[in-house]
Amino acid sequence: MKIIEAKDLSKRFGKIHALDKLSCDISAASIYGLIGSNGAGKSTFMRLVAGIYKADSGSLQYQGQEIFGNAALRHEILLVPDQPCFLPGENLTGMAHFYSTLYDHWDASFFNELLEIFPLDPQLALSKMSKGMQRQASLLLALAARPQLLLMDEAFDGLDPVMRESLKRILAREVVENQLTCIIASHNLRELEDFCDKIGLLHHGGLIYQHELESMNLGVYKIQTAFHTLPSKEELEALGLTILHCERRGSILQLVIRAEKSEIREKLAPLSPLILDMLPLTLEELFIYELEVKGYAVRNLI
Repeated sequence: MKIIEAKDLSKRFGKIHALDKLSCDISAASIYGLIGSNGAGKSTFMRLVAGIYKADSGSLQYQGQEIFGNAALRHEILLVPDQPCFLPGENLTGMAHFYSTLYDHWDASFFNELLEIFPLDPQLALSKMSKGMQRQASLLLALAARPQLLLMDEAFDGLDPVMRESLKRILAREVVENQLTCIIASHNLRELEDFCDKIGLLHHGGLIYQHELESMNLGVYKIQTAFHTLPSKEELEALGLTILHCERRGSILQLVIRAEKSEIREKLAPLSPLILDMLPLTLEELFIYELEVKGYAVRNLI
């Protein structure tokens, strides 16, 4: 089931096209990673989904309902912005009480459970907390509000590695047990690669690529091989191989090939390779090679 459907979504600020005819769909009970460089349009998209901004054109729906101006959805959709915001002079206990008056699904027991995981002093003024602690506090409050759609803008910024892993485990559990849908915007692909269901890449206000990670990793291998006479990319493609990347490094040929291992070995066998090593690819490498095939200089985007 699709929880978010955007079609030809555009938003301008003066002469700046923050979003330009963006279309995407996001499934319920999933974690969607939105990546892109600074200024790509990530925060604008999140604020449109949260109902803070109104689109200039196009449509944006949450479970079939228009988002902007729909007051009933404020209990369903919650945004954790890139800069945490709290009531002046308030502590975490006070903010928890404030949230409990705003959100119908506020879960006090879950709030207390999260306090055991995030080691924060609920009586300490939030203004005196570090950036990382403030980030933890905003995430803790958002999770305890029990939204159906949680929007997290640069969610891991300022969190240490232990807290990052704790947050990932909590989000994964909430998706499975409570059907939470989470959209996480980041400029760092490595932060998202091990737990998102789907990744989308924003560039100049448009979504230029999105893919489910499970299927993205299927049948793509990085090959290091050597021959008595190095074949060209065209000669390799003539064997029936889909070459995403071909690079010569001295006497070694480095390839990225979309095919199964057995097919790769079978089709390269007539060339009598001297060595043939198959290496795993990182998600960043997959993005780079897939998008270079489409003509994008993606190394500058992620």
